[in-house]
Amino acid sequence: DGTVQSSSSGEKTIYNIDHTPLRVPTDVERIAAVYGPSYEAMVVLGQEEQVIVCSDVQKDNFPWALKLFPHLSEIPCLENVHSSVNTEELMLYEPDLVLAFSRPNELKQLESLNISAVPGRTTIFLSEIPEMLHVYAHATGHGANERADLYETYFNTKLSYILERTKDLPENERPSVYYAGIDLLTTYGSFSDIPEVIEAAGGNCVTKEIKAGNHTQISFEQLAAWNPDYIFIDHGSIGDYESVEDIKRNVLSGSRYKEINAVKNDHIILSPSGVFYWDMGLQKILLVMYMAKILHPDLFSDLDMNAELIEFYDTFYGCSLTGEEAEKILNREDP
Repeated sequence: DGTVQSSSSGEKTIYNIDHTPLRVPTDVERIAAVYGPSYEAMVVLGQEEQVIVCSDVQKDNFPWALKLFPHLSEIPCLENVHSSVNTEELMLYEPDLVLAFSRPNELKQLESLNISAVPGRTTIFLSEIPEMLHVYAHATGHGANERADLYETYFNTKLSYILERTKDLPENERPSVYYAGIDLLTTYGSFSDIPEVIEAAGGNCVTKEIKAGNHTQISFEQLAAWNPDYIFIDHGSIGDYESVEDIKRNVLSGSRYKEINAVKNDHIILSPSGVFYWDMGLQKILLVMYMAKILHPDLFSDLDMNAELIEFYDTFYGCSLTGEEAEKILNREDP
């Protein structure tokens, strides 16, 4: 199951999704959920109560998380984690496990302080999403593996349902799709799983040949040359960046983009977020369904995204959403 117990020393060895061995405590009581999607992962694994400090992004950007995750408003957060994490400040909270960014200098600092860390990783394949959750489950213990199994089963079931219908779509029935993150001219290349999301949903990802990962800069000329049928926007509002709503407004009001098909046909879609970005965390499987429904409404006429959202939030976050709340999340409205 990816873990090697060694409880005599109070530590065990687990393996990250790239097979790197990690030493973690056998009994984890105090978790610092610093890396973007890690807080959401702790909720899904039933470990939210163990989290003693989180990131500013989780608190500042997601009013739904503050409303639905009861523990979130009670704990402090570290500021500006997207640039760097202040290790000295982090140590004040005395964590025995840090769910960290995979930034080498920060990991070295934690290692020198003898603090166990699990570096979060940008998933390159959709299959790595449940795998990463299992890594966190192995690290935290306390029965988390059963929760990770539940998520993996759900994930694979929903992905199979979508792929069953889209896998045989001919090229000419697959609309071209561009996925923007942070701003309109940053996107996701082949070292990210967003191209796989788009292809699974029955689209043709215009960036799949770019040898790059998340939030890769492109030029306006490149976007115009691709001329996508749909543009999805996600992940705005980090730091000083404009919100996705502003990005969309600026694209539609400016003359620069008006010849692009997605702009001409008003096919600029704002990805929902709810408790976290859909392009990163465990809601990514909802993104696959949401996108499939938008790109192929006839093929997925039986897919009810409100119902899917309600089921997901109930099963994995333990939150009972009303139909109205689900609608708000899908429309990117605050609680």
